[in-house]
Amino acid sequence: MNGYFLGLGAGAAGLGALGWATFWPSSRLWGPVVARGPANGAARYALTFDDGPSLESTPAVLDILGELGVRAAFFVIGANARQRPDLLQRMHDEGHVVANHSFDHHHFAMFRGRRYWDRQLADTDAVIAQAIGVRPALFRPPVGIKTGFVMRAAARRGQTVVAWSRRAVDGISTTPQRILCRLLPHTRAGDILLLHDGVEPHMERDPMPTIRSLKPLVLGLRHRGLEATPLEELLGLEPYAKEAAAAVRG
Repeated sequence: MNGYFLGLGAGAAGLGALGWATFWPSSRLWGPVVARGPANGAARYALTFDDGPSLESTPAVLDILGELGVRAAFFVIGANARQRPDLLQRMHDEGHVVANHSFDHHHFAMFRGRRYWDRQLADTDAVIAQAIGVRPALFRPPVGIKTGFVMRAAARRGQTVVAWSRRAVDGISTTPQRILCRLLPHTRAGDILLLHDGVEPHMERDPMPTIRSLKPLVLGLRHRGLEATPLEELLGLEPYAKEAAAAVRG
């Protein structure tokens, strides 16, 4: 009987470990993940935005970033990007990184296999490459959920999986004050901040809290001595595949 309960306990512990590996952003059990930059380096952090582009909010985010002289990384959903290639072009022209965030952003896609994930990444890469002439080398899984299929799909495309170390939780109903309370006092050197400029397909979200908090956040962190830096510089990574430009032009 004791052996039976010990077996149940070991099984529960194993399931718990797998759950942690799947849902925790920085977990590397399924494969390499980058969740932050060096904490002992310069006083820098990186701004990243998910789920765009969106005509209702992305231009306002880009306007604020331009006013502040800040470059960010935009992890775009392929289905949204296909509708607004002009916004991808603007991101690229203004020095921001355009990265892959899957094509459909399905929350239950964690149950899908190799063929599904290969297509999700390839289709989004194609939309981005058609808009800006280069193929992304950075990928962020939807909701940060990782499985072996997700990670191997990224690896086959030579993409680095990028998570985050602090998030605004602005993909749901919130306020500018809540966003600032989550990020302004707690951000440290090396942090990757996650905010949202867009909206998942078939979902609704008020983007104004994000827009209204962005300038106070950047200025407040500057006051604390922290400066936003491009994600690729913070991490020392290439944001695009080297062969993509020639391949797209061809």
